[in-house]
Amino acid sequence: MLLRQARALRHPHTNSIGERWFRRNLPTSFLLLLCAYSATAAGLSTEERDVIYRELQEPIQVKLVNKRTIPGHSINVSGEEIQIGTSEGAGEIIYTFQTNEVHSFKIPGDSYKTVVVEWIEAGETEKAIELLKLLYQQRVQLIPLLPASESNFFTYYVDLILESDNPARAIAITEILRPQIENPAAIRALDDAILESYYTLELYDQATPLAVAWVEQRSAYERSALGYYVLSADALRKEAYDEAIDLALQPIVFSSPITTEKIAHCYAVAISAALGLRDKDYAATLYREMLERDLSWPENDKTLAPFHKTILEQTTDV
Repeated sequence: MLLRQARALRHPHTNSIGERWFRRNLPTSFLLLLCAYSATAAGLSTEERDVIYRELQEPIQVKLVNKRTIPGHSINVSGEEIQIGTSEGAGEIIYTFQTNEVHSFKIPGDSYKTVVVEWIEAGETEKAIELLKLLYQQRVQLIPLLPASESNFFTYYVDLILESDNPARAIAITEILRPQIENPAAIRALDDAILESYYTLELYDQATPLAVAWVEQRSAYERSALGYYVLSADALRKEAYDEAIDLALQPIVFSSPITTEKIAHCYAVAISAALGLRDKDYAATLYREMLERDLSWPENDKTLAPFHKTILEQTTDV
């Protein structure tokens, strides 16, 4: 989803859904999962990786407000202070400045951003994600000081990580990128990525308030029904079946031909809630309608799995 929206990233500023909540409540529980994450280098050949790595290790040119330029081999940013390490013979000289003394940065490897996009569009996602990882590692310390376009670019990275089933990693990266994101489409896409990541990790206490904010700030006519899905599934787990049906049906009733994302999930929640209310006929009607729209039951949601088995058993005519 982010890849489709990231290509439109360019300008205006808007507030992020649940941004203040997210900054205060980033959970530590997903960090345990993050420790298990390990990226592979299967995409790039050894030669490709070595060439790219050498170029990205070239010094970053730090241009100061006073027109002085310092080549930095290592840079550390802490609060309003930036430290720049410059090689000097066999040693290193560390310069310390306030961030407001820095005018701009010239970072080696900018041309690789175009390569990333080309690889993504060509379907070479393994190579793209490793190159993105190298670029991200090179720039992560500087992201708060770089133009917003840098953060916009790395939404590609978040999306590829989600597609490779590492939602905890996506959350960690998004926390760094979010303060710099300005484009409304990118903000919505990142909000969706965070919400879906929490839900996938079964961190429901974190997902639910973000879903509430999602529903409050968007309409039922959206392309995605993600917020309604998360909230209705939460009601389903609590056996609040009437509430689950009401929430799940909203994007279904107002959906248009372009409303496809998570509509199948909402149908599944509504069907499950109807079964919870022992309304077999209504569940069968919804299930038949779901199939007529060529929608498939979500296979990876543990909340919905037992209801799928029941609807298959009880609707032999569907």
